[in-house]
Amino acid sequence: MNLNYSRYICISITPTLVKIAQVSSAGVVEKLAQKIVSNGAIDVAVREALPGFQVAKSGILYVVPGDAATAKSLEVPSADNDEISSILALQAARHTPFNKDEILTSYIKVGSPKPNFTKVLLVIAKRDAVKEHLSAIKSAGLDVTTVLFVPEGIARFYAGALKVKKNDLPFGIIDVNMAFTNLIIQAQGAPVMTRSIPVGIEQLSLDAGASKQLVDEIKASLEIYDQDKVDRKPAKFYMTGNHRVLAGLDVVLAEALAVKVETALYGGLVKMAKGIKEQIAQYFADDAALDVIAPAVVAAKCQAELIPQEMKEKRALAEKGRSTFFAGMFVILILLFIGAGLLSKVSFKDAFLKQNLIQKYSEQKKQVKNLESLIAKTRVVREYLTSRQLPLEAVRELYRIVPQEI
Repeated sequence: MNLNYSRYICISITPTLVKIAQVSSAGVVEKLAQKIVSNGAIDVAVREALPGFQVAKSGILYVVPGDAATAKSLEVPSADNDEISSILALQAARHTPFNKDEILTSYIKVGSPKPNFTKVLLVIAKRDAVKEHLSAIKSAGLDVTTVLFVPEGIARFYAGALKVKKNDLPFGIIDVNMAFTNLIIQAQGAPVMTRSIPVGIEQLSLDAGASKQLVDEIKASLEIYDQDKVDRKPAKFYMTGNHRVLAGLDVVLAEALAVKVETALYGGLVKMAKGIKEQIAQYFADDAALDVIAPAVVAAKCQAELIPQEMKEKRALAEKGRSTFFAGMFVILILLFIGAGLLSKVSFKDAFLKQNLIQKYSEQKKQVKNLESLIAKTRVVREYLTSRQLPLEAVRELYRIVPQEI
């Protein structure tokens, strides 16, 4: 993704909470904030959470959570990006109960199983939900740069933090949130499978059977992953949090999945400014900040972009207008420079020629002036002599006209 900002401000919105993180392009978490949404006023919550954030010249990211989108692994008979987009736009409606006008689609390239074929993870989100949140953010005074998919951000964040190599076996990520759990399989730095399981910290706190349900859902998802032959089996699983209700869950999962399960807290994998670690421990113990930190850290690497088409067209038109304006200004400047160059060249030559002619012909100029003075005097003498000869001319004329006899 073509993103080049010195810092990113990432915004996550749920029906009850707004979370915002400010992350530098070097991956340092500089500021965190959260606000409770009262009476559905998302824009108010965003505006109240913003003070202290360096909004100017920052990339504004809105992130779509895992439970607000559907992801499906597919093989597409093309290697061209435009063709892949067109094919997926036609196929997307088959993987969701909504029609194509009600959804936003994007994809993540996860491999090339054979020539002229591309394996992708198709991401589908509901258009109205995304547009509603974008409108609320705009009402708060922010212009969103792009819309990212949280599970992709988490997968790429952990792949980078754990220094995954190209040929390493895939690993799984279990990210338990308040209302749901993100199950993500990462391979070669990208998510190859992601699923939202409707069991979170709230259910685990209230229902003793929720833990078994979560384990069963994860196990069933991995069986489907194996049946679809999406990629190789995960060699290990990482849990992103250590909430008190998750105590012992890693052991249960390890027994059920027959694979090693470890806890890899996101707070220990990211650089933080002073005081951020304490802020996470105090205010983000229940609803973690991973969903706003991870996408911001790896924003430039993300591929899924869930921006409404009309927003893309509006930006493309504005960008085209800016390009045309700058091109026109560039042409005008070139013409001005050329004109100025020609004018200076003519002026220089004129000054050079004048200076050299004056120096070269200064002596001839004096002689010409003396000659002009002599010519004027000669003209006067000639006119005087001519006037003295008038009587003689009269006598000569009389002699001519008098007959010879006289």
